[in-house]
Amino acid sequence: MYADRHAPPEGIKPGSLIVAIGINAGLIGALLFVTPVFEVKERNRGLTIENVPIDPLPEPLPPEAKPVANTRSAALPERVDVTMPVLPTRHGDFVLPPPLPPLPPLPPLPPGEAVRIDPPPAPVTVEARLDPQYARDLQPAYPPGERRAEHEGRVTVRVTIGVDGRVTAAECISAASDAFCRATRAQALAKWRFQPATRDGVPVEATKEMTVRFELQS
Repeated sequence: MYADRHAPPEGIKPGSLIVAIGINAGLIGALLFVTPVFEVKERNRGLTIENVPIDPLPEPLPPEAKPVANTRSAALPERVDVTMPVLPTRHGDFVLPPPLPPLPPLPPLPPGEAVRIDPPPAPVTVEARLDPQYARDLQPAYPPGERRAEHEGRVTVRVTIGVDGRVTAAECISAASDAFCRATRAQALAKWRFQPATRDGVPVEATKEMTVRFELQS
């Protein structure tokens, strides 16, 4: 037991450790001085085209059926063909068919009396006439100025006679003086009465010319 106390301990020997360290140091130094050369080669890459699948489109929806109105189309009349037939000739030309024969003449009318159509009769017109009951009122009053001056003369007036026989208008056509004209117009509008003119027995409006004389009595 005491003899083993002075024996060297077992483990790593110093000489072997130094040798190992020197070898490693030499390898590391060799690696530091040697520079590896790397050659990079580029590879030509070509264009690659690949077909990418596309999802198919969805099918379109069917159109909606629209309701059809129940309408009845009116039946059209059949068309009548009125075209004339065209007949081919020997040479290939086309000509119209010959015309239809003329219609036979109408038979003569049976003998008899000729029908005579008389023109309508002319309307029966009657002129207006002075009503005899008012004949005394025909002469107008003598104008005092013309009487003092001893003037005489005559007046012609055109009067319009209504359907009732009264004078509706009076116009002097000629007069010896204005005083004679005024006296005659005033008398015609106030006093004159006529039997109205008629047309087929119906009274109508008419015009008539009347002449009045102014004479002094001796």
